[in-house]
Amino acid sequence: MKERVNLITKIKLFNEYKKIVKGLRSEINTEFGARIDNAYRIYNVINLPSEIISEPYNLRKSDIDQISQNFIKEYSKSLSEFLTQKGLSPELFDFYEVKKLDKYSYLVIIGFSLFESNKYYDNIRFKIIPSITVLILTILLILLLI
Repeated sequence: MKERVNLITKIKLFNEYKKIVKGLRSEINTEFGARIDNAYRIYNVINLPSEIISEPYNLRKSDIDQISQNFIKEYSKSLSEFLTQKGLSPELFDFYEVKKLDKYSYLVIIGFSLFESNKYYDNIRFKIIPSITVLILTILLILLLI
């Protein structure tokens, strides 16, 4: 779907995604412990509960990975269902990353599916705004010299 949608439509869909996620900020935080950053990505560090890992010294690394994978899948499924119930189309969000931070901690990042919103905002901040600023300053300098 990413390839078939033009840029203007992607931006319109992103604004719709952003409006819904912004409205759900407090609910997402209270129900899932997740936060929303300035690029409107939903992120959370998931720590495996001690009840799941009964005696960690008896578990092998592969066992811990299997347990954590199932726990993260369940968390992701419940968050996806919540977002869908609140009016966010499943085609508009995707899991950007699941990264292991510690032995029992994982970072889960969910964001807009048609482009990475953090790169979108970085392009605006570091390419478009400076370019427009330089252009305006150049035009002002030329007008002052005339």
